[in-house]
Amino acid sequence: MQTTEDNVIILFSHSTTMKVERAKLNSASEYFQAMFRRARWTESKSQTITLEDDNIKAMELLFRKIHGTMSSMTDKRVTVAEWWHLVMACDKYDIDPKSLGELFQGWHKASKVKEEYQKPLLKFEAEVAFPCYAFDTAEAFKEVTKKLVYASTGHIVESNPTNIGQMHLPPRVMQQLNAARGRLRNILHKGLFERIGEIVKHGNCSCKETTVFDYLRELSRIKVWPLEDSLRDMSIDEIIEHLWRFDSARMRQYRGTSSDNRSGEQWCSCRFSWHLVVQSAASRVSEYFDGLCLDCMDSSKNLRDGGNKDDDYWHYHEKFKRFDAKCRVDHGQPTWYFSFMGRREKKGLIAD
Repeated sequence: MQTTEDNVIILFSHSTTMKVERAKLNSASEYFQAMFRRARWTESKSQTITLEDDNIKAMELLFRKIHGTMSSMTDKRVTVAEWWHLVMACDKYDIDPKSLGELFQGWHKASKVKEEYQKPLLKFEAEVAFPCYAFDTAEAFKEVTKKLVYASTGHIVESNPTNIGQMHLPPRVMQQLNAARGRLRNILHKGLFERIGEIVKHGNCSCKETTVFDYLRELSRIKVWPLEDSLRDMSIDEIIEHLWRFDSARMRQYRGTSSDNRSGEQWCSCRFSWHLVVQSAASRVSEYFDGLCLDCMDSSKNLRDGGNKDDDYWHYHEKFKRFDAKCRVDHGQPTWYFSFMGRREKKGLIAD
């Protein structure tokens, strides 16, 4: 039978109070165990505990999760900033944020389609990337990081909706996302201009200049050339969308013959299906990167049991039949590659 001594009143500096059970806080956190069991803590025998500088909504989520009373929560609206504060509360009170992953995953799935989070573009993704990482929600993190790579214009950065500067993703994450975007740019450049390069180097037909000019003119019409200039103002997704507007019928159909054609047969180095060249480049880029994988990131930071850091490094780079064999999300080799984070030398960041 529960007595009044089993309950504790949590008093916040905002004059808000919450009723909690001492035993459940004890079992959830070593921080609260020390608070209640050590005589030198005034809270050990008190029925009222004051907690300073905590976000009310974040603490309500935390205590309701501990007590299993989420269904009784009257105001279920939670902002992105409050999830950040919840990560901070987990760190402060020594509670594993991964235990709240399912709760956050459900919120993310419901919130990402809400109109209030659609504008400005990518604000939601830039702010939610860190909670996805902290709460270890693999599917959400993969989705968010993929969108940041494909929908960003310019340098990819995260955004902190709180004033707590010590909370952020490991710097390596942003570095890898920008590297992935750079890789997409290189693949796009090769796909669009490799054939043109062959014509310039080896073309012998009389129409090669016309073909190169018409091809570049059509890319210019759909605002994809010069490519470097276009990428400064457009995202990868926008570039791909523009590429599907490529119309090879706008290119002149004149075809000459090769100057060294001894057989007399009509042959032309420009005889390519140019719309397929462009569509192939667009398709490869759109399907290349699946987002970052939390499981691959984690395996690249931690030693195997009984291993050493050098052997473990080489083990990570062994060839695999499936690059997502031990992961919670499906992905290909590029995601595995860009999810390499290097070794975690020491604990320093929040939620790392």
